[in-house]
Amino acid sequence: MNNSINSDKNAPRLSYITKALASSYEKHGGINHLEGPNLPSKHEVQKLVKLLLTIMFPGFYEEATGNKDHLDTYLMAQCSSALECLSDLIQKSLMHECKEGANCKRTEGECWDCSVEIAYLLLENIPEIREIVNKDINAAYKGDPAASSYFEVVLSYPSVRSISVHRLAHFLELQNVPYIPRMMSEYIHEKTGIDINPGAKIGPGFFIDHGTGVVIGSTAVIGKNVKFYQHVTLGAFSLTNVDKIRQENKKRHPTIEDDVTIYAGSTILGGNTVIQKGSIIGGNVWLTRSVPPYTTVTVDSPYLIFKQKNTVKKYEVDYQI
Repeated sequence: MNNSINSDKNAPRLSYITKALASSYEKHGGINHLEGPNLPSKHEVQKLVKLLLTIMFPGFYEEATGNKDHLDTYLMAQCSSALECLSDLIQKSLMHECKEGANCKRTEGECWDCSVEIAYLLLENIPEIREIVNKDINAAYKGDPAASSYFEVVLSYPSVRSISVHRLAHFLELQNVPYIPRMMSEYIHEKTGIDINPGAKIGPGFFIDHGTGVVIGSTAVIGKNVKFYQHVTLGAFSLTNVDKIRQENKKRHPTIEDDVTIYAGSTILGGNTVIQKGSIIGGNVWLTRSVPPYTTVTVDSPYLIFKQKNTVKKYEVDYQI
């Protein structure tokens, strides 16, 4: 008896499966191009994220040189690897965009030159990005009494990894690099449970305590020294004509001003919704209206309670969106 999976008896069945898969790829897509420019691969983007985090925090994500005198050589090697990896990924993204778009007139050489320039720009801006991330780390340390040191925050806090990658991805998003920023954000989303669209604008001193389940949409704007807890959503209203909204590129997600705290489980929706400076949003609040400065919002079903100094206002909770 022939027990081999790939026996002659099963060959026609395997051949049928192969042809059916090829037909499916041709009909529905979902395969990287075998002809023409390839898309950037998830594996290479993951490699890029790890390289950039190593440059951001030498020795924290992998062993670095133990000799400070060798630091320049070590960083030169890391930056060279990141430059090569990023340039290749950007070129693939731009060339594929040219292939799919009707208005692109870049040659392959121009795509490569543009890719290298953007890669250099990102690396040149890492010192400035690190300065902002350092404020995020300090916010985490000051905002969590369970944190024993700056080093513990960098080594173990998912929000630090998430916001660090976001700030790198956001820079590439501002350079109009297709695919890669979102791939970077989704990779770190898989690792941390924190979903920050690379388009979101986030000020320094941002801290997400615990982190799991946080969602921040692409047109959200967050000011300085803002603190979130787990399962906070800055979302948009459900849309019926997505293509039209995509073309109009309107603001769909909330604005959170400086020094705001949002507790666990709260959902804030809408591009016109503004949580003004110094406000506190309590846990499990469903919010589709703006909040004045220095206001505490809690829920006492079926009401939202707005407290500002000696003033208390009640609003019926609106679940119809």
